Amino acid sequence: MEIKILNLNIEGDKHLPQVAKLVEREKPDVVCLQEVFEDDFHLFHRQFDMKGIFMPAVWIDSPGLPGFGKQGPFGVTLLSRLTGEFGGNYYFKRRGPKLPRYQGKPNAPHRCLVWQRVKTGPMVAATHFTWSKNGLATQKQRREVMSLSNLLDKLQPDVVCGDFNAPRGKEIWSTISGKFIDNIPPEIKTTLDPDLHYSRRVELVVDGFFTNPDSPLTIKSLRLISGVSDHLAVSAIISWYT
Repeated sequence: MEIKILNLNIEGDKHLPQVAKLVEREKPDVVCLQEVFEDDFHLFHRQFDMKGIFMPAVWIDSPGLPGFGKQGPFGVTLLSRLTGEFGGNYYFKRRGPKLPRYQGKPNAPHRCLVWQRVKTGPMVAATHFTWSKNGLATQKQRREVMSLSNLLDKLQPDVVCGDFNAPRGKEIWSTISGKFIDNIPPEIKTTLDPDLHYSRRVELVVDGFFTNPDSPLTIKSLRLISGVSDHLAVSAIISWYT
């Protein structure tokens, strides 16, 4: 069984036509997206005839900021053409009964993991992890990566992808790669788009495609695609052996 998985931080509603063209061209079986408005989750659901899950992380209250052309719930989503069970869970949730307001703070959001357990196939999971300035590990990241690790230990997904906001080779990334296989090729120096990301001179691998070393799968191919958003898209084909 071969499954094509696409992961991308889409930067809100800033690049929707390019994202749609990418999905139409790549024809993935599973799409994992970060920084998605709930309205656009429903748009993609209809446009691509894919089922899925949306987990709200924050309420965008400042339309006009880069990537934020509107207001509303904003979070992480997984869409799929495959039959299977969808799920999601917060591994860090801010206090209060209401969705937190963004207010220009990159760490205002809840942090969550979304997943699909494909019928007779793998479990694919995605997240958007805690941000830090210049990719330096913080105490907040250390606490929250432990919460994420505990959830991953419980679920045992076969694939974990997303924007981890923590560069490869550093402490937070190493915590995850200590349990999962890092499949971003070692020669790749950045997953930030050199033309579309605001930090054009910064080279950091922060978008990951990890696989469980105990899973019956292999990576058949993996490519990074530029020109779609401020992050590079990761397009991978896995072979699943039952």
